[in-house]
Amino acid sequence: MAFLTHNEADPPGALGRRAIELGFEIGVHRADRGAGELPRPGSFDLLVIMGSVASTTDHTVPWIPPERRLVAAAVDTGIPVLGVCFGGQLLAQVLGARVSRASRPERGWHRIDTDDPERVPTGPWLMWHQDQFTVPPGAVALARTDVCLQAYVLGPHTGVQFHPEVTAEIVGHWIDEARAASRMDPAEAQEILSGFDHQGQGPEDQIRTLFDGFVARAGVAP
Repeated sequence: MAFLTHNEADPPGALGRRAIELGFEIGVHRADRGAGELPRPGSFDLLVIMGSVASTTDHTVPWIPPERRLVAAAVDTGIPVLGVCFGGQLLAQVLGARVSRASRPERGWHRIDTDDPERVPTGPWLMWHQDQFTVPPGAVALARTDVCLQAYVLGPHTGVQFHPEVTAEIVGHWIDEARAASRMDPAEAQEILSGFDHQGQGPEDQIRTLFDGFVARAGVAP
């Protein structure tokens, strides 16, 4: 299983840990370092694309086109893809959908309206984004907030706008960056961190429902 990351502060987190618990060997690749860091086509049987501070609509970011080509190659060859936030947007673009700025940013823990809680639980999920995706042609929209679409599926592929991978450690880095840039006050930071348990973990049961369901539908054994 290959994970594509884009920053030291955006690791696979809880998803990577769950993949290992399920018995998968994982490879973590820094897609933001360019095509030379991407996994070779055919070297993985599942692909997970993590978040990024970059926007998939920013044509000045040089590493996005090679990553987009890799995702397209995975889709074309039937390799199941899970996209998270930026990853969900990039997968949506590959599948023919549109990505644009949302009506307002979403940041913090939010519940979602879901059509299939056995596939995408209601949450609360941690959100941290300002872009949104439309439903790819032929895909099924599964979940949403009053701001934007939160999840879709197309065959073995799943895209989500929220962050199932987060831990207190990961979000702590995001908060430090936001506070250093004067984009978050202490009260909001504390409210976000209060969503993790005493071990710094998020909602494990719903993470497993989402990720294990993706793996099961992929039909790929460890």
